[in-house]
Amino acid sequence: MSFFGIRHYSRWIGMMALLAASDQLPSTLRATDTTDPPRELGLSYQNFDQVLGEGWRKLAKDGKHLEAAKLIDRYEQEKNGLEEWQRVNLRFHAGQLYAFANCKDQAIARFKTALFVREPDSPIRWNAYVQATIAFLERDRKKLSQLRDEIAKGPKLDGVVPNLDVVDRLVQHFDEPYAVAYGGKK
Repeated sequence: MSFFGIRHYSRWIGMMALLAASDQLPSTLRATDTTDPPRELGLSYQNFDQVLGEGWRKLAKDGKHLEAAKLIDRYEQEKNGLEEWQRVNLRFHAGQLYAFANCKDQAIARFKTALFVREPDSPIRWNAYVQATIAFLERDRKKLSQLRDEIAKGPKLDGVVPNLDVVDRLVQHFDEPYAVAYGGKK
């Protein structure tokens, strides 16, 4: 055999099998089964997209923004029966995650697909908010400012204009990365 001999080699194989079964094997040595889809793909839209600690939000909470964005892309592609508003939300959240991961081109591409063809009757000026986010990423201060003003003229929901606070932070932190500007902190 080799340096260890057959008896030691057998023990080593046995230990690796035990470690793998107990999930203690380093991830670089664990076999990955690419045929099993992630559990998150089976979640309802509500649980996948809207519940904290579930779906893509679990990955994002751990700072795995790129992985979370790709999971959203896969979820949207594979999930049947999603309505337009659900797809729009998923694309927007994927765009945000790509932006958090500093993947500007992918973020802009997702945001451009997160616009409603016919914006619903809602107090949220959704398309203006998405376009303001795109303007921020494209470093178009003039367009961002115009869209901010459009959003500010919108109706209030529970006493506040929806998303105005976020767009104000994008304006205020214009020269910062999206993750900093969105959160408003350095």
